[in-house]
Amino acid sequence: MKKSDILLLVVIILIYIVVLSGIVQTASVEGVSMYPIFQNGFLTFYTSPNNIKIGNIIIYKSPTFNTYVIHHVIKINYIDGEKFYVTKGVDSITNPQPDNKIGLEPPQGIPQSQVIGKVAEVNGIIISIPYLGYISILFSLL
Repeated sequence: MKKSDILLLVVIILIYIVVLSGIVQTASVEGVSMYPIFQNGFLTFYTSPNNIKIGNIIIYKSPTFNTYVIHHVIKINYIDGEKFYVTKGVDSITNPQPDNKIGLEPPQGIPQSQVIGKVAEVNGIIISIPYLGYISILFSLL
């Protein structure tokens, strides 16, 4: 067995351990709104939605379209003691306006209570695996 095969096996085992332990969960990216950070079919990891700041990438379920959204936080609103996050995709062609202007989220932003998670980063590097997300996308179509 080559060293590269052993390294790949160790990485896969570590991913399974981290995911099965519940420390992080996975999400599949479907669409191009976060290009070049994510592309269609990427598998990314997320943690609980704690300490969210402007620039973080969060996952929420759009109350309007009943679909999951993975976008950057561009603004935080404080209304009656509750936080609301205004988000936007990175790709300026498919996402020229923030999500609250196009109806993906309420005008004040997505409430903190409806944020599912924060995309995992290590030293500012977002963790994702190309193509692996297609598996979950295919199963969701069945």
